[in-house]
Amino acid sequence: MKKIFFMILSMTFTWMNAQEKIAIVEFVGSGVDPVTAGNITNRFSYELSKTNRFDIVEREMMTKILEEQKFQTSGCVTEECAVEIGQMIGVSQIVAGSVSKIESFYSLNVRLIDVETGKILYQDMDDFDGSVKDFIQITIKNVALRMAAEASIESDQTGTTTTQYASTKKGEAVFNLTESNVAIFVDGRYSSRSSGQQIRLSLAEGAHHIRFTLDGFNDWEKDVNIMVDEQIPYNVEMVSGISGRKEEVTTGILLVRSEPSNANVYVDGVEKGTTLLQMADIGVGEHEIRIEKSLYYSYSEIITIQPDLVETVTAALKPNFGKLKITSVPGEAVVKINTQTKGRTPVTLEQLVSGTYTIELSKDLYHDHVEKFVITDGSVNQRDIQLTPAFGKLSVKSEPIGADVFLDGQSKGTTPFELDKLPSGKYQMKVSYSLYETIEKEIVIEDGKTNLQNYTLGARSGTLSIKGKPKGASISVNDKIIGKIPTVEYRLVEGMAEIKIEADNYHAKTEYINIERNQLYSKNIELERHTGKLVIISEPPDAFVILDNKEMGKTPKILSDIPTGKHEIEINHPDFLNQTKKFSLALNEKKEFNIKLMTYTGSIQQQIDNAVFKQRLSLGAMAATALLGLAMQAFAESNYDAYLNASSSSDATSLYDKTALQDMIAAGSYVAAGAMIIPWAKFTIDIGKLKKQLTGK
Repeated sequence: MKKIFFMILSMTFTWMNAQEKIAIVEFVGSGVDPVTAGNITNRFSYELSKTNRFDIVEREMMTKILEEQKFQTSGCVTEECAVEIGQMIGVSQIVAGSVSKIESFYSLNVRLIDVETGKILYQDMDDFDGSVKDFIQITIKNVALRMAAEASIESDQTGTTTTQYASTKKGEAVFNLTESNVAIFVDGRYSSRSSGQQIRLSLAEGAHHIRFTLDGFNDWEKDVNIMVDEQIPYNVEMVSGISGRKEEVTTGILLVRSEPSNANVYVDGVEKGTTLLQMADIGVGEHEIRIEKSLYYSYSEIITIQPDLVETVTAALKPNFGKLKITSVPGEAVVKINTQTKGRTPVTLEQLVSGTYTIELSKDLYHDHVEKFVITDGSVNQRDIQLTPAFGKLSVKSEPIGADVFLDGQSKGTTPFELDKLPSGKYQMKVSYSLYETIEKEIVIEDGKTNLQNYTLGARSGTLSIKGKPKGASISVNDKIIGKIPTVEYRLVEGMAEIKIEADNYHAKTEYINIERNQLYSKNIELERHTGKLVIISEPPDAFVILDNKEMGKTPKILSDIPTGKHEIEINHPDFLNQTKKFSLALNEKKEFNIKLMTYTGSIQQQIDNAVFKQRLSLGAMAATALLGLAMQAFAESNYDAYLNASSSSDATSLYDKTALQDMIAAGSYVAAGAMIIPWAKFTIDIGKLKKQLTGK
């Protein structure tokens, strides 16, 4: 019949009520310096003290006592020396040891000595090949754990072995064997056989007797003291020989089921696999069956295996989790559960271990939300969280519009200006507009509120309008160009303004105006043109002078106040050829023209006209000759077509002769037309040269 236990059985070990008082002398070093040896001793003492198996005398106190006794510990390597130290400081047991190093190979040897008898109660040695860091963290800890697990049994057990089941306080012993398929006995009961060369025993806290047997090998057995949440390693070498005990092992069959499946199954602390699990070699008698699965409560049961019978364990595992869904307004908030980021809302956690959690939600421009929440077994929970804005709205208006807005010195835009999500807090705001007063003040943005700022900026300026001549003349105020004539209502900062008007070929003009606030100033400024002088003489005199298409009188002529720039002058006499000249006049320049008029006969113009006539004749002859060639070519093609279709040989002969003659005439015409290009080109070149002589260019 099954025996199901769901409560923790009481602890019956008397070793928990008494601790031996021990001291640890500094380990002797070989291949390591004294500082390293001392550090290794300190680390061993620390790891041993964590097991709470011994009452360890503080090393500083021990050193002080020995100094008072004027006892030199250097070179103290024998048991007699260690016993003497133990007697001085008043402890019942003392730990001595040595550490050696060859290259990267370390070896640690420790001994627990009874001070009264000098007997070695426990001795252990462990080797390690690697860095000193790993040697300290791994090997020293393992040796300390083994000493606590085994040596304390020697002094604490009363001689009675007590079996414990279903304790919630468990530790683990790991055995690395040289053989597999080893029979496992825990506290005198056969459990099962190992499937590999490593056996992991998860056992209740306290003393246990472990024995491994295998045909052809000596039994290996050891008493160990299991410590809560500690893992004690052992290397087990199965030595060939004859088992010390011949036991008939009677077995039954165990079938373990669970809901949900794939749960880990432990038999007497030995992990055997996952459900659905079948064991055909489990020993007859009582066994502790423990079933564990992540996120579920452990299930324990004491069963009795009968010979050649099937014992079934069915475990309905109770969930140790609940479901939690978190949403937020606004969404996309970062979710942290106990400071661990889980994603952005909405977040659904299907299996969250039961317990109390701290939920944190954070999102830019919103206040962090923090709350405690309890998840109970099998519960379905939902949290809909409304985040509190950590921002407000800023609206800035101004008259005139277009003023620049600055927050904490950073430009944000121009009025009318709005920021929908401005983080809450204090800001230094500045509103400025050129030629108007600047507003500077501290503003406060509050959560979810709108801060409205409306300003009428006082002018620090007046307006200036300028018209006059010439149009397009450049206007500068205090050496800054502000526009061209005409300019209407240009705003200037109050104070004295230097106004300069400039234009090419005109005299610049400068005026000064004292600009006052909100005053309008109008100016009409006309610039005086730069001028020069012209002296025109012709031979014969009495020729008409025409300047820029305007008649200015007869030669000889002196013209003053002529505007600078580009001009054209024409000298016209009824009995002579006209002469025209283009020129530029500079400021205050006196330009003289002495022009000798020419008659047509024998003049350059007459030569030009004759050359133009000849050019045209050659062009006409060239065109006529080319046309003759085209006509002859057309006649030749027509006669050739008739030749091909002639009805008699005499007609064919006549047509062929005509075609040949016409092709000849056409070819000659083309050659003659090409030759006529030469005289036409010569006349063209001559005309260009004569015109240059006539104009003087």
